[in-house]
Amino acid sequence: MDSVLWTPRFAAVYFLAAALLLVVFLAIDASLTIAAPLLVILVGLGIAVLIRHRQRHPAR
Repeated sequence: MDSVLWTPRFAAVYFLAAALLLVVFLAIDASLTIAAPLLVILVGLGIAVLIRHRQRHPAR
């Protein structure tokens, strides 16, 4: 689990979930004020995963 390949995949899952949430809410013509907190959380989690990965594996 501590390999280089897993972390970008986890981050990509969060980013894809945020994009899918945005598409679904736009498709059903719902208010984005409901989806905005979820979008911020998902994007924040993706960025946090990438930052944590960089701290564990600094560039050589």
